[in-house]
Amino acid sequence: MSALYEVDNVSLDLAAPAAGLQRLLPGVAPRMTILSNLSLSVGQGEMLGLVGESGSGKSTLARAMMGLVDITSGSLRFEGQPVKTRSDFVKVRQGAALMFQDAVASLSPRRKVAAQVVEPFQINGVPLPEGPSTATAMLERVGLSPALAQRYPHELSGGQARRVSVARALALNPKLVIADEPTAGLDVSVQAEILNLMTGLRRDLGLSFLIITHNLAVVRHVTDRVAVLYLGRMAEWGPTRAVFSHPYHPYTKSLIAAEPQADPRKRRANLALKGEIPSVLARPPGCEFHTRCPIARPCCAAEEPAPRMITPDRMVRCHFAAETEQRISGGRHGTELEH
Repeated sequence: MSALYEVDNVSLDLAAPAAGLQRLLPGVAPRMTILSNLSLSVGQGEMLGLVGESGSGKSTLARAMMGLVDITSGSLRFEGQPVKTRSDFVKVRQGAALMFQDAVASLSPRRKVAAQVVEPFQINGVPLPEGPSTATAMLERVGLSPALAQRYPHELSGGQARRVSVARALALNPKLVIADEPTAGLDVSVQAEILNLMTGLRRDLGLSFLIITHNLAVVRHVTDRVAVLYLGRMAEWGPTRAVFSHPYHPYTKSLIAAEPQADPRKRRANLALKGEIPSVLARPPGCEFHTRCPIARPCCAAEEPAPRMITPDRMVRCHFAAETEQRISGGRHGTELEH
């Protein structure tokens, strides 16, 4: 599978929120690292899942890929071509589209649906196709009635608003869609409809998707590969089925073990990780997960783990990845991660 979009060793630093913060907290650095030496690729026609807790850098990575924030170091490539300048990102935005997490909030309350789904043509200076109403055709492509073209966003249901956002993302016939929490806030039945729509578009149009989500059931159901982020750094990646059936990183194992279970017999207590994800203003030394890790040892606080290729298509960043194959009992964190 050839790569469509490649992110290679990317870091992204931002200035700390306020200069006074350093006076109050002397240990806080003047700049904060949001993404750290991050690499991934989205293949042609692939669905890649990107998971991690809030604050792990998932949405920031999406914004960087679209040129909405500037990376500090590393490189980006789209269809094999370097992406560096503003004109490069203009081409990216014609070949890739971003679906925002809040579908209703991403739509202007003052404009009708018809005007908003054709907005990408106007923003990118692309002439509207000739023939029947472009807006109507775009809505029908995502399973919406043409009558909705004359409605305002507040007149739409959550599922309809999400389909409108899909229609708008497809306006310029992109090759890649970056979907930020595409099922957030939707009923389970509507979530299934949206996922079926996306998989159908992938099949019919050859689209690639980068799906950013907290919902592991979504990732398990529709993606080919999954990448796990922790504090802006890649913890683990690999084929979805392999990662879910045999996670190597204790963080990945924790996320999967805490996934809600419909079967009461499979429910277990105390699976959630203890403690909050650390702030990027004061990153822990060594392995940044060691402050919450149930198998952490002294070396974890002193030495950053290097990426380790378990197999040609599996990577993990952990000193003791092999030990996650065994039962991990709570110890000082009281966390049991058993499959």
